Amino acid sequence: MFRSSLSLVCLMSLSACATGPMISLPETAPAAEEALAAQCAGNPEQGARLGAAVNAARAADGKTVLAQSEALDTIALSHACDMAQQGRADVAGSNGSNVVDRARSVGYPTCGVAQLVGSGGTPEGTVAAWTVPGPQREQVMGQLSYEIGSGVVQGADGRLWHSVVLGNDCQ
Repeated sequence: MFRSSLSLVCLMSLSACATGPMISLPETAPAAEEALAAQCAGNPEQGARLGAAVNAARAADGKTVLAQSEALDTIALSHACDMAQQGRADVAGSNGSNVVDRARSVGYPTCGVAQLVGSGGTPEGTVAAWTVPGPQREQVMGQLSYEIGSGVVQGADGRLWHSVVLGNDCQ
């Protein structure tokens, strides 16, 4: 008896919703990385040096050179902006995003995306640190990536914030 009464109440509640006033949901906010990208212009010369240093290290190791990708540049620069504002080098964004989230926000396929970050020093010095034996070297030298994006931002403290995104446009 109780169960059938409860079912009837639920059914009436649902039908009342169908005839009641419509509730409008707020529009979806733009992807967080789009907002981060607009926060700073970065240093294009330093960004190009960072990408070139990765490719030079790959060539010296007998690996294929990666093609520059505008979408990956956008991801890398927006994250470098975010790191400079936060004052911390981390692959996690201040909004909780990761490189896969950032790739999705610009329509880049998420298979095989990887990100490396650093702060201080020159682009070449940062890449040298990434290429010592370990997981970062494996990402830089990996043969699953075909494209690269890079971004460098000078923070208010004068430090350079480096971000590289490696990807495989696997469409």
